[in-house]
Amino acid sequence: MKIKDSILLTLKNLLHPAGLIGLVIALIIPAIIWFLGRPSGGHKEIIRQLDLNLPLPLFLFQMAVAIILFAFLNKDFREWFKGILPQKPFSILAIAAAIGIAVFAGTQIEARHRVQSDESVFMSVAQNMYHNHESGTCNQGIFDGSHLNCIAKSNSFKTKGLAFLYFLGMPLFGTDLHWIFNAELLMLPLAFLLMFLAIVAWTKQPLLAFLAALLMALQPTVLFQFRAMSVEPLYIFLSALSLFIFKWAYDRNTVMHWALLAITLAFFAQTRQETAFCLLSFIFFAFPKILDKKDFKAPTFFVTLSLFSVPALLTISYFQGFGFQGGEFEAHGHFLEDLKRNWIEMTRPLKENGELENPFLTYFNYLFAIGGVYLLFRAIYDATKGCRFYLWTLVFLLLYHVQTYMILENVSGDFSIQINQRYSLVMLPSMAFVAALPIAHAIEYFAASASKKEAKPLAFAGMVIATIVLSAWTFHYKEDFNKNIMYNRNHLTTEEHEILGWLKEQPEADRLFIYGRPWHFVGYGVSSIHYDRARQMSDAELQKYIDKYNGEVYYIRGLDCWDSQTYHKKAVEHRIATTCDVFEREMDLVGVKNILITNNYWVQIAKFNGRKHYNPTNIIQVSEPARESAAENSSEAPLLLNYKLKEQAEATRNWALRITLDKFLLKDTVYAPGEYNVLVGYDKLQPGYNTIRYIVTDTEKRTKLADVSKYYFNDAGGTTRLPQSILVEHRQDWGKLHWGKSIENHDMILDGKHFAEGFSTHAASETSFNLEGKYRAFRTSFGLDDESLCSEGVSVQIIGDGNVLATSPVFQNGIIHTLSANTEGVQKLTLKTIPKGSIDCSHVDFVHPVLIP
Repeated sequence: MKIKDSILLTLKNLLHPAGLIGLVIALIIPAIIWFLGRPSGGHKEIIRQLDLNLPLPLFLFQMAVAIILFAFLNKDFREWFKGILPQKPFSILAIAAAIGIAVFAGTQIEARHRVQSDESVFMSVAQNMYHNHESGTCNQGIFDGSHLNCIAKSNSFKTKGLAFLYFLGMPLFGTDLHWIFNAELLMLPLAFLLMFLAIVAWTKQPLLAFLAALLMALQPTVLFQFRAMSVEPLYIFLSALSLFIFKWAYDRNTVMHWALLAITLAFFAQTRQETAFCLLSFIFFAFPKILDKKDFKAPTFFVTLSLFSVPALLTISYFQGFGFQGGEFEAHGHFLEDLKRNWIEMTRPLKENGELENPFLTYFNYLFAIGGVYLLFRAIYDATKGCRFYLWTLVFLLLYHVQTYMILENVSGDFSIQINQRYSLVMLPSMAFVAALPIAHAIEYFAASASKKEAKPLAFAGMVIATIVLSAWTFHYKEDFNKNIMYNRNHLTTEEHEILGWLKEQPEADRLFIYGRPWHFVGYGVSSIHYDRARQMSDAELQKYIDKYNGEVYYIRGLDCWDSQTYHKKAVEHRIATTCDVFEREMDLVGVKNILITNNYWVQIAKFNGRKHYNPTNIIQVSEPARESAAENSSEAPLLLNYKLKEQAEATRNWALRITLDKFLLKDTVYAPGEYNVLVGYDKLQPGYNTIRYIVTDTEKRTKLADVSKYYFNDAGGTTRLPQSILVEHRQDWGKLHWGKSIENHDMILDGKHFAEGFSTHAASETSFNLEGKYRAFRTSFGLDDESLCSEGVSVQIIGDGNVLATSPVFQNGIIHTLSANTEGVQKLTLKTIPKGSIDCSHVDFVHPVLIP
């Protein structure tokens, strides 16, 4: 039949009462949902309530209908399935490859989240579905036995299919959703086999089907994602399942078959919002079959697909007009730019040490490019010969990947941002199919050149060789998988991983966390609230929680509490540092654990004891130390220390004050409000800088309440600060020498203490000064600046005229060292910094350097 006649027949069969009514109903459903969700429409509350309450019952109904339909079609499926199965050797090799790849992923890749906020949203929605039968995100929640009280919830901007699968598993595997990582791994071989079977069913080319599934599954991005619990692996699984059932429905062409396909496609649409666009390809190619005569296939297909797509449609409608990108970057309008950048990211050469730059294999992308050219010319050539299979394949792929355009156009789909690399999974199955075409056809061509008897064994041998070569190429990057090169710089997922690791070390107990992203913990079945909510509670409410959890209430200062630039400007990130700072001033916290995440921030875990009942600014006020004015003209006048203790709250009854001068204890007493003076004898002062430290502690809770340091420079005997003027030589491996500032031109800060005198350098470095033999001693303090926290460690040497005079141990952040050296007769003094390993973040500050004659 000619195309024109086929189109006319299709339209004629559509124009009958059942077909028209079904089409109108199918179109009205999304139209009404879209209309009600308009930002200016005034009906958004209706969509909000439907989005919260309708998906779960509709999912359950959808699942029940699918089970019933498959039960009726079970015998038919078995007969059809036998007809599409390839020869045993191909099937056995496919099963073996699927299992082998899954075993490799399960043993070489750590199970952990890759995109913490997105993945934890699915988990939090699942908890809300299970406990409250709602489909929104439980942003803050308290678990009370078998019930979850969502004290703050919102509509989820994520589609809800993945959360529903979690919900189904929770009665069997528990509400602690760590089991999802094993479920995800199990999905990998199933997705492999489904893709293999789907392509076999459509093409009757088992070699092509196997190579396509193999190429897809061997991509590092795919393997990493199947060890996480992102929605993209479910997308791959459901895309293969949809193609597989599409072929079954296409061949059998009954109402029940098309209804089952519609249900499958509708659930496929629950993976990503953009997935709705790839349904166009299925609908386009279904038209000629469901409208080959005037019956109920078309209306059933359209109405079923529209009805069960409602959860995804509600989500899309409710979030009309929401800007998800935030910050200074506008996502829209960068499609070609992102396409170009992503090609660069996916074809980057190896690092100098042989490590993958990104979790992509360059050869795969070039195979795809070759396959694309081959498919285009094959489609045109075959069409001229009257065969349109590859032409229609090309049309299907183009329609299917309208969604890819929508992703790159509407979100910051730039793969140089690690969290966005997961979007490639939407494209990789199709890329793998296209890449496999020329390889499979080349193997078949050479096999066919042999005798008929040898052709099949040769083709199978080529398949085995390709399997060995491609698998070995992926598996030989074992160290990259062990190092988690995908998102190993994703600070938020590292933060969650470290917190959960700390949690595993603790005795089992019910706990409450106060955190910037509480839904992360709620997703794992742990009670959690936001900083702001805790601040809004009364003292009695806070104490109620402390009692309820037997003191197991913890505050976590994480990524959101740091102002430093730890994120990409195209990514969706917000910082609430001021909120955290205020919280820490108001609340009684006892530090439990500090975990270094990156060179810009720590995760800090503290036990929460309620609100402070005192004003932190009143604890102690310290004046600058000065020589006693009564003896101002005396060269040996004592040092006068003046301080005020102003806090009079009841809490002070357990407080103590300790004052030290360098290593000497000056005062150790109970805290008592008032103004005080302490005289320090001249004989206790050392030449150069003297550190006076005031520490106020709560002796009952064993916590430090205040720690103030003041510095006094004693120029006795001509002692002088190290002058910049005698600097004669300097070199360092990164950056420039800064005098009085850090390497990044900030205040020099060591272990939270600010310093104004000294200089900063970057290891490895050597800084030399001309002493001209004038000084008998040199002393300096030093440490790694707090501005950059990821150094592996540094040591310092003091060198005089080429001889090592003093050496420090290797030190890391949070430690201030002091070294002295005898420099009598030394002409050239050199300060050398030596990194323990990598030079990254080795910002060394030399503070209070002095020369003693």
